[in-house]
This record gives sequence, C-alpha cells and structure tokens, in this order.
Amino acid sequence: MGSAGEKSQAETGVLARFGGGEFDGRKARFQLLFFVQFAAGSGIIVFRNVYLDGMGMSGAEMGVIGFLMLATGVAVQPLWGLVTDYWHIERAILVVGALVSALALLTYPFGASLTDPFTIIAVGTAVFSAFRAPIVPIATGMVLSRGYDFGHIRSFGSLAFGIGSLGVGLVVAAAGLVSIVYIYIGGMVVLMAVAWSLPDGSAAPGDADDDTDDPSIARAVKALVTNWNFMVVVTAMFLFRLSFMGGEAFLSVYMRAVHASLVVGPWSLSPDGLTGLVWALNTGLEAGAFVYAARLGLSYKWLLVVGGTMVGVPNVVYGVTTDPLLILAVQAFGGIGFALLSLGAVNLVHAVAAERIQSSAQTFLSGLSLGLGGAIGQVIAGHLLDTVGVQEMYLVIAVVGFLGAAVGLLVTHRGRLDASDAAA
Repeated sequence: MGSAGEKSQAETGVLARFGGGEFDGRKARFQLLFFVQFAAGSGIIVFRNVYLDGMGMSGAEMGVIGFLMLATGVAVQPLWGLVTDYWHIERAILVVGALVSALALLTYPFGASLTDPFTIIAVGTAVFSAFRAPIVPIATGMVLSRGYDFGHIRSFGSLAFGIGSLGVGLVVAAAGLVSIVYIYIGGMVVLMAVAWSLPDGSAAPGDADDDTDDPSIARAVKALVTNWNFMVVVTAMFLFRLSFMGGEAFLSVYMRAVHASLVVGPWSLSPDGLTGLVWALNTGLEAGAFVYAARLGLSYKWLLVVGGTMVGVPNVVYGVTTDPLLILAVQAFGGIGFALLSLGAVNLVHAVAAERIQSSAQTFLSGLSLGLGGAIGQVIAGHLLDTVGVQEMYLVIAVVGFLGAAVGLLVTHRGRLDASDAAA
C-alpha cells in the first residue's frame, strides 16, 4: 500500500485531468456555479411539457410557453450584458437572476390548481425567462475574461444536467411533476451563495475610451455586430438551436407517445425513466467532450460544422425508429456534437469581441442565436407535433440542423481550439 503522500498525488492527478490543472479555488467556484445551474434547471427543461400536458395544455400552447421561456430572455439579454459591462456588477446580476427566476416559477404549482392555467403560467414563464437568461452567458464571460479554459468549466454543467435529468426522473416518479419546481428553487438558493463568493470586475464604471487600445462600449458593440464571423456564428447557432431545442423540448412527450421503454433482466424503465437515461448518457458524453475536445485541434469553423452534423443525427433516428437501443446509441452523437458546437461558438465570439464587452458578447450570442432560435424552434415544433405527428416533426427539424452546419462553412476566422488552451 502506498503512502498518504502518494495517494494524495494520485487523487490530484485524477482531479487535474478532469478539472484542467491543479486545484484552483476560484475556478472550482465557477465549476460549482455551472454544476448547480444546470442540475437545478434540468427538470424544467426535460419534464416541463409533460407537466403542462398534465394540466391539459395543447401542443400549440406548450409551444407558446416554450417560446416565452426563451423569447423573453432574448429581449433582455443584451441589456443585461451592457449593464454588466458598464457597471462591472457580474455577481449582483447572477444573484438577482437566481432569486427572481426562482420566485417566478411558483406560478406553475399555483396555475395547476386553476381551470385555465395558461395565462398565469405564461406570465410566470416570461418573468422566469427574463431573470434566468443572463446567468449562463454572464458566467461564461467571467470565465473567459479571467483566462480559464471554458471547456473544463462548462463540462461540469453538462455532467450536472445528466445527473439531474436522471435523478429528477426518479424524483418525479416518486413525488410528482411539481417537484421540478422545488428542485429549481433549492438550486437557486445554493447558486446565490456561490455567485456572491465570486469577485466582481475591478474596473470603474463608464463607457469612454480608456488610455489603452480598448474602445468604448458603444464602439466595441458596433464593431462586434458588424463582424463577418460574428454574423456567421450567430446565424449558424440560430439554426442549430432552432433544430435541437424543438427536439429537446418535446423529447419526454415523444417517449410517451411512442411508448418507449426498456427491460433488461429484472429491471425495467418506463418512458419517463428512459427519458432520464437518455439525458444522462447524452450529457455525460457531452461533459467528456468539453474536457477533451481541445486535443482534436479543430478550428472554430470545423467545430461548428462537425458538431452541427453530429447533433442532427439523433433527430433523424427519432424520426425513423422507436427502438430504445438505437435511441440510446445515438446519444453519443448528440452529446459530443453539442460540446463541439458550444466550444466553437463561445470561443469564436470571445476571439472577435473587445475585452471590455465580453459579457455583452456572450449575451448577444445567447440571445440572438440560442434564445431566439430556441424560442422559434419550440413554436415550430409544437405546431408540427399537432399537424404531422411527433416522429415526422423530428425529421423536419433535423434538416434545419444540417443547414446550420452548412452555414458554419462560411467562417473565415483562423482561430482554433488548441490543446494548449486546456492549461488555463
């Protein structure tokens, strides 16, 4: 048996391989923040439409709720980013966003007691979206501006989403669908504590040019939104998000509609249990891809193209078969593809944006592509669900995703995700 010192070194090596280097307390807090945010929100994302379906909402109404879940955030994210960059109050924005979004979600259990819950839940969803929207992009800007490797920190969010999806599926089976609301609220209490422990920006507020080559916020924003590569990545990610967000939002409905289940010996999984397992596999592989993708040495362009193509594969499979083993098998494509997409988009936007608008740049990406694309995608998917059926819906949105991969070919920036980035 080795000495205590040898054991400590071995454990540190394992942590370093996954965490991207020696232990760093500040980096660990960012990792915890992403872990809590994604774990807490997993139930709302995975099981929200099943919850709404149980209240008697139609596919179109669920699509509108999904639209509000993202569209309200689209409208306010640029404002959150500009306020954050001007006043350098990142942690205050994170705390306020967590608090108000948690309170707004209480409209769901209240609405479930009403004969017509649509209006109150729609209002609550809009408030929830407006205050939840800045958390991830502003945290992303904080990570990148402090020189940390985004993949190693974002991997904790993917890991949390997989664990959360699987765990919430079990909780829902035991305690009912309303539990997804209280899981989110509990998570936000933890997130507020973590966020408040992070350092705020040190620069003084203002929008004037400084003594360096850094332009004013107004000039930096104008340069960003007219940058060719920024426009290409926003368009590509808009199409990607339109495609896979529509699919994600209705995955639990799909599982129930096709009666997907799995029996292995004495163990069996219901459609809801299989949904949780699908998310666990998808996001577990995604977490690994976030950590190790830099070793591929791909350019930002090819991260978008390859990742976008891989993300479209599961939607095709959902559209042509209901075999649970095939459904599980294609999660490797979806999880790894999403990690490649995210790394390509986030790092490309970071590369073309001025230093003083890093929070704004990430909120613009998140709002204009991830938010708007996802919002429209849910409305389209909801109407397709009502008109052509759930499997045909997946085939249509798969085509949109492959179109996004084609747009990614237009990126001209020569930057790449090098293995040396993982040292940060």
